[in-house]
Amino acid sequence: MNAQLIEKIIAGDQQAFRIIVDTYKQPLVSYLTYQTKDEELAKDIAQETFIKCYENLPKFKGGSFKAWLFRIAINQLIDFKRKHKEVATTLEETPSLCTPESVVIAKEQKELLQQWLITLDDKTRQIFILKYASNSTYEEIAETLQIPITEVRNRLYRTKIRLRKSKLKGDMNGELLID
Repeated sequence: MNAQLIEKIIAGDQQAFRIIVDTYKQPLVSYLTYQTKDEELAKDIAQETFIKCYENLPKFKGGSFKAWLFRIAINQLIDFKRKHKEVATTLEETPSLCTPESVVIAKEQKELLQQWLITLDDKTRQIFILKYASNSTYEEIAETLQIPITEVRNRLYRTKIRLRKSKLKGDMNGELLID
């Protein structure tokens, strides 16, 4: 995020902040949806994240803005889980222009991926979701989770191998979801 935009926001330019929301809303909600398994809850947490971001923007010290924003989101998610001490349930989603067959297949694939993600340790799951649900770079993931970039690369590599092996054993149906 460019420094001039951040300065405008700090000076009170709400349109400038709208640029941040428009840029990061979709990847943030995708990440949070995978973490909570509830799109509406993910949107609520994303909203809280943007509020915290706006309030704390003067404290941003540079570096990757996306990593900083996702770190806020992770903290909001941790706070939510701590307060509610329960796992969010998945909402039933039905795409409007899909055949019933494609809806069932997509739902099954999503459920299988969710089941598979649960088998990963927390840090690896976060890395995987940041990479594939939020399209974060290795550098952004490393900065967000405050780990070395080599750890990000290694965990993603091992996770993709594990996913491919589980597919070969027949643990997961259909095509490979992640390449």
